[in-house]
Amino acid sequence: MELHPDERSDPHTASMLLHSVLRLNDVMEHSLCLHLGINETDFHALQHLMLDHPMTPGDLAAKLNISSAATTALIDRMSAHGFVIRSAHPTDRRSLLLHPSPLAVSRTMTALRPLFADAEHAIHGLTPEGQRSVVRYLEHILAAMQNRIDTLTPPAATKKRNERS
Repeated sequence: MELHPDERSDPHTASMLLHSVLRLNDVMEHSLCLHLGINETDFHALQHLMLDHPMTPGDLAAKLNISSAATTALIDRMSAHGFVIRSAHPTDRRSLLLHPSPLAVSRTMTALRPLFADAEHAIHGLTPEGQRSVVRYLEHILAAMQNRIDTLTPPAATKKRNERS
């Protein structure tokens, strides 16, 4: 009698490796924070600014789920490090737009570029079918992660997160 995949006691090697990747991602993030001289909240802010910029302080506060006072302190710290640039909002005189500084982008990308290059080298070392298999697996994992996030997040928080994404 064959067991259903959910009933197997030993996880597949790919599942164990994925677990290791997720754990190492946390370690990598911590190492990058140390390298940049910032804390993890500031790093998450920098990630949002690099991927979603420009944004207002209120937008950043919503993305990080922190208070406006904490956001002001964060922006001041990041500005002191030379990682955030404040500019006037083009349509709202009372608001600012936040941008990642060229220094922040350069230091972050310089630190991560070897990892990205290694990943590209690894995927291009596979056959086209192997590459498609990796892509399908990762797409499935991303969908499963999003499903878990949606299941674990209360509806009001999900609505707020989707509104600010």
